[in-house]
Amino acid sequence: MTNKTFHLTVPAADEELAADRLWQLGVEAVGIGPDIEGRVELWTSVGGSIAAIERAAGSLEPSWTWRTEDIVEPHETWRDYATPNVYAEDGVVVPAWQVADLDVAGGVVVTAIEPATSFGLGDHPTTTLSLVMLAERLAERSAGVTVDSVLDAGCGSGVLAVMAAQRGVEVVRAIDVSAGAVEATAANAELNGVSEQIDVDLAVLEDLSGDYDLVVANILAPVLVSLAPHLRRLTASSGRLVISGILADDHTHVLEALAPMRVESTATRGGWAAVRLRH
Repeated sequence: MTNKTFHLTVPAADEELAADRLWQLGVEAVGIGPDIEGRVELWTSVGGSIAAIERAAGSLEPSWTWRTEDIVEPHETWRDYATPNVYAEDGVVVPAWQVADLDVAGGVVVTAIEPATSFGLGDHPTTTLSLVMLAERLAERSAGVTVDSVLDAGCGSGVLAVMAAQRGVEVVRAIDVSAGAVEATAANAELNGVSEQIDVDLAVLEDLSGDYDLVVANILAPVLVSLAPHLRRLTASSGRLVISGILADDHTHVLEALAPMRVESTATRGGWAAVRLRH
């Protein structure tokens, strides 16, 4: 089967929404071209099967146009260049195939991730920022802060959920709209020996009940805005909400949607931002 790239052309105003639709398919990366006469092309790889292409096309708005192109020489040499992602003094995310060669000091939390063919290694700036904020909040337990439950909304490869479980959170819920993400998260939970602590499935945020001491949502801005009432509802009164997937210089509208939650801290990297909020 020949792998293909999936190309999507949308009005420039729909660029962020279109990128989010592609990310929700569980892709590894999304390329975005320049604005040419008010239209933008995005591209990614969704696999070469008819089912995969139909699934991608079915997630699009009727006014958007798409096409596919064959990848003449598919390869996975990117694995040769993948490197560990050190996000804290005591935390590193490592490609699963490099764990045996890793040399780290005692006390460092090593999270092994196998992205398979569709998910990243947790090294995108938004994921790294989320890792940092998650680790910082969990570290506050030493000062008496309670973080017994974590919700990872949009779990992807599961790196955030797995890391939380490795750091001792007993109840971790991970959800995603992509069946591939659920499979990847379950596999990485087992790989890191924390399967019993993580409940992962295709549940939608609107259907969840109860609340969590820490909610993490690494999702693009349009989805954060639409899910804002549920993100507020699911964050415990004394808990914290960490959002990412937002642009460093353009996320005021997301914060307005999450009001009256208040910003506690903001971090940026590579043009992206992560924000920690509280009630």
